[in-house]
Amino acid sequence: MPIENAVTVLGELGADGVDLYRIPVDKGRRLSLELDAVRIADRNYGDSEFDLALRVLDATGRELAHNDDNAFHIQDPVISMVAQKQGEVFVEVKHSVYSTRAIVYALHVGDNRRPAVAFPMGGMAGSEQSFQMIGDAKGTFTETIAVPEKSGQFEYIGRAPSAVPLRSSRLPNAFESNSIAKLPVALNGIIESATDVDSFQVTVKQGEAWRVRVYAASLGSPIDPRVVIQPVGKEPEIEKDDAKLGERDIFGTSYRGGGGRREVLDPSFVWRPKQTGDYLIEISDSSGAGGPTGVYRVEIEHPPTRFQSVLRSRSNDWVESMRYSGFAVPRGGRWTINVTMYDGQFEKLKGEFNIIARGLPKGVRLISPRVKPGTKLWPVQLVAERDAPLGGSVFTLEARPVETGQKFTSHSQQNVPFINHSGGNSLHYVQVDRYIAAVTDPAPFSIEVDAPSAPIVRNSEAGISVRVRRRAGFKGAVQFAVGYIGSGISSQPIEIIPANENSAILKLSVGGSAAKGKQPFVVIANDVNEPLTPWLGTGHIHVSSDIVTLEIADPYLQLSAQPTSIRRGERKTFVWKVRQLTPFKGKATARLLGLPKGLRVIEPLPILTSTSKEVTFNLEANHEALLGRVTGLNCEVVVNSNGSEIVQRAGRGNLRVDPAALSKVQR
Repeated sequence: MPIENAVTVLGELGADGVDLYRIPVDKGRRLSLELDAVRIADRNYGDSEFDLALRVLDATGRELAHNDDNAFHIQDPVISMVAQKQGEVFVEVKHSVYSTRAIVYALHVGDNRRPAVAFPMGGMAGSEQSFQMIGDAKGTFTETIAVPEKSGQFEYIGRAPSAVPLRSSRLPNAFESNSIAKLPVALNGIIESATDVDSFQVTVKQGEAWRVRVYAASLGSPIDPRVVIQPVGKEPEIEKDDAKLGERDIFGTSYRGGGGRREVLDPSFVWRPKQTGDYLIEISDSSGAGGPTGVYRVEIEHPPTRFQSVLRSRSNDWVESMRYSGFAVPRGGRWTINVTMYDGQFEKLKGEFNIIARGLPKGVRLISPRVKPGTKLWPVQLVAERDAPLGGSVFTLEARPVETGQKFTSHSQQNVPFINHSGGNSLHYVQVDRYIAAVTDPAPFSIEVDAPSAPIVRNSEAGISVRVRRRAGFKGAVQFAVGYIGSGISSQPIEIIPANENSAILKLSVGGSAAKGKQPFVVIANDVNEPLTPWLGTGHIHVSSDIVTLEIADPYLQLSAQPTSIRRGERKTFVWKVRQLTPFKGKATARLLGLPKGLRVIEPLPILTSTSKEVTFNLEANHEALLGRVTGLNCEVVVNSNGSEIVQRAGRGNLRVDPAALSKVQR
């Protein structure tokens, strides 16, 4: 197919696996080709079918240039070449790995400059910086660029279809020299060969924390950087090569392994020198890929203080569905999402703080309880007024510490991997620093819960009343589950309230390690749409209850019993001593559990109050009672709270079953 220069072709590569384009070229003129396939894939669960390759051929079929993978666009090929003679060339698009699936791609054809990397890779925020653009077919060129005031990544595009990534920071640049670099600083250099090692000298104080973060592969450099830090003339203290995703501030993904994220090739760590004095920081390439484009940048600064919220999908089978991590709230209703607060290479806020939202749609407000230090997961709830306009907006979550005067930044993050097939990695992803909220049509039902009026105690089970309020003639079944609950507490699986019912009991099991004190609790619900899996696809209506408060306390009481014995055919009392721990209102019923065949409790069951000192069971052993020791006896104490039962198990006792006493005749 003949095409002109300076065009973008939208193509579809079929099962035959080859598309061919004829392009006119002038001698000495640049030809730049970029292909987008992986980076525009819309498939969440794909394989290697999006991995395409490019070749440039002359009229005789001789190969002039080719590319499959590269450090710049990973699996999407890039070619920059200079035509050696006037005429036509042929551009071939084909599968890297055979596939019968038709793949859509965009082929950019032009004579634009196509640098692959910049040196240095960043500059001081708010300044003008001269950058060398490296990798173009006609050689390196220089651009003066205004570095943004905001720290982080920014882009240089020029006339190319895609950008060269750069860094903005508050750090001054330093380059390899004989002088000592003053911290904090950004070290910059080029690993020009497989054996090249760059060295920088710095002066530090013992125990002072520095975050050392390398940028190379993450910004398009072909090298796999390695960092060694050692006191001058002594053995190394630090030797680092790769990094984990969390060490690069990439959170909340279900990537397999490194997930195709090139950031994991760049080390990042917190360094606390073991002594005061001069240290050497050495940079090399563990892959042997050094060359003219082997650029790196090392930012060294004190670990910042930050609030990091993350929306993490919790769907099954690695599928990053937004059904339970998307902020869609019905008019006049509410929806609750759990945000994750990961640990990273930064300091966390001191003390308690509140979470606020900035940028919510009109008529929508956020509700979230105050957050305690060390919290990892927390509910945030959006509530839409009845007259809230339909629509959406992007917003961020920010922290407001109770303790004022802290210097910190707030960050929001959500990651969505694509092409995330089992046995492979996600090689395409979307990472955003804002969330999106939408106001949807009113839901035909709402969900309500009644929190117990009394504390729920450790080592107990509790039943929470859940009610459906139906509107607009809605008669369908409703599925509900716990949306948020604290650690150490488990709940029953997803339950369904049938179409002809309006309430159910949600059972909670509180373990002995559950955190004491008040904590939020929320129930989420959706309509039942049989053809659809609840956590995938569209078609479900989601709502949540208010965020209510559960209070977890020590057990109501402790029970202990002295070993006793009972004979077959005998009635006898079994007494447990009561130690009151958490007062409760009203009366509680006690049951004895673990009795074997032939032993029973004679009713009525004993009643306890918060002042009881002992609980007594009347036992009877018939002539079928098994002889010998009975262990593992315990009590179940049932307390009624706000119409719900809280059931605590306590105590551990044993008794012995003896033969029946001999009668006078037998004696």
